Amino acid sequence: MEELLRFVGLAPISAANPIMGMVLLALLLLSIAIHVAFALGVRAHSVGRETLFVGSGFWSLATLLGGPLVALAYWIINASSLRPDGKQ
Repeated sequence: MEELLRFVGLAPISAANPIMGMVLLALLLLSIAIHVAFALGVRAHSVGRETLFVGSGFWSLATLLGGPLVALAYWIINASSLRPDGKQ
């Protein structure tokens, strides 16, 4: 476990306070899981549909990196009733 904390840069925090290091590691892993889940959701929704601005692969990659805020932007632009051409 110490190697993982060192790899993600949490070793100094963990050395000072082991509980805080574990909490931060758990939050990091949770954040990664959320980003992956939203990216998969965007990918599943966008495949086979016409997306605005960029293709479905780019939307998926952007959501993987940007998380829920990019997924919200995708939904507003491509899936909500606010879509300029009215297609949902």
